[in-house]
Amino acid sequence: MKIRYALLTVMLGLTLGALTGVMGAAALLGALAFAAAVALFTTKPHISVCFLACYGVADWIIRLVAPGALSSLWDELYLIGLVLLQIYKRIAYRNTEGFKTSPLDMPLIIYIAVMLGVLIINCTDYAIGIEGFRAIIQYTLWYFIVLQLIDDEKAIKAVAVTFVICSGILAIYGVLQFIIGVEMPEGWVDQNEAGVRTRVFAIFTSPNIFGSLLTLATPIAVSLMLTAKKTKGKAIYAFLAFMMVCSLVFTFSRGAWIGFALAAFIYIILKDKRLLLPFIAAAVILALCVPSVTNRITYMLSPEYIESSLKGGRLIRWQTGLRMINTYPILGVGLGNFGGAVAMNHKMRILVDGSYEKTFYMDNYFLKTAVESGIVGFTSFVVLMYSVFINGVRTIALADDKLKKELSIGITAGLSGIIIHNLVENIFETPLMASLFWIFAALLINIRLLEDKK
Repeated sequence: MKIRYALLTVMLGLTLGALTGVMGAAALLGALAFAAAVALFTTKPHISVCFLACYGVADWIIRLVAPGALSSLWDELYLIGLVLLQIYKRIAYRNTEGFKTSPLDMPLIIYIAVMLGVLIINCTDYAIGIEGFRAIIQYTLWYFIVLQLIDDEKAIKAVAVTFVICSGILAIYGVLQFIIGVEMPEGWVDQNEAGVRTRVFAIFTSPNIFGSLLTLATPIAVSLMLTAKKTKGKAIYAFLAFMMVCSLVFTFSRGAWIGFALAAFIYIILKDKRLLLPFIAAAVILALCVPSVTNRITYMLSPEYIESSLKGGRLIRWQTGLRMINTYPILGVGLGNFGGAVAMNHKMRILVDGSYEKTFYMDNYFLKTAVESGIVGFTSFVVLMYSVFINGVRTIALADDKLKKELSIGITAGLSGIIIHNLVENIFETPLMASLFWIFAALLINIRLLEDKK
């Protein structure tokens, strides 16, 4: 056996040496990494979802290392890869596993069907319409894939732990950015607003997106802290949650603050209503100890902010959106035609009240949905968001052990925070947050399915 292993080692070394000469070291390492990933994912499919939980870091690294076509296509390729993995899993374990169905399937399918109908019926340029449809629907597909790839409680916890650790490291980086006073574009703070010396953003292009990520991660970190069996584990998760809250404050994203406040409120209501007063007291103390937070909030209510917002901010954008809904009430102006990234890329203009309005980011994903798809699309989207929340509440009621109940509370609260944040930002316009939302929606429903199976 020793001789055989020695010969095998020599043959493997010679083979790798020959391949290095033919392919080059970088290509060979890439091929070996791909082969290792395939071997790992096929034996432990939930690891592929753990990688997906680090979506933001993965996207940043890929854009840094390969800034070409791969950086914009990697998530589509990964989605196709996970579909193939699911097909393999279904064939390999066909005698032990069945195809999962869930309470969210129908609302999601209806939402997709409605948007497809809006695309077909109300489209003047199908190239733009299809691009708009893809931007809306593509990331919902993660839900169906993750639902099938996660099979047990350990896999759910592994994904949650990976996400919290990754987000916690980013939060620590955000705190360091605040300490050193990282530079920020002038447009991130109104010229009439004082007291904000910097806004942290970690590795992302916007503090609002970073704040939304932390809104999702913080309740889950608290849930893991409460379920950790060892003191060391509790201390680590408590520290990461504290760093997340600090970094969230330092984003100075009012939208993220609103989303987090609602997420914390929902967490407390679902967990223990007696924690509500301590939470309010902590918020008041924070506002008193960090005057820039108070200034940021009170400025939003000042005449200067309202005047500025009515000239080129959220208020004038929302007013324009409401005028468009009034003009195009049933099916909207068409997918990809106004209020989002697709319309911005194509510099779209829409006729409203006898004049053409140039497109802009609507800063309200609900309103953007209503403008592009009318009352029909808006209704299907609201029903879908309600279905996510109410199924989270039902999952909490069904969970019969501490880990599943606490994770259900944390995930439901985090997802609710993102839904609320979408009222003042286009959070679902970013692949990062749209993907994470549906990944954790799938984890939440998987807990429900495990309880139903019992």
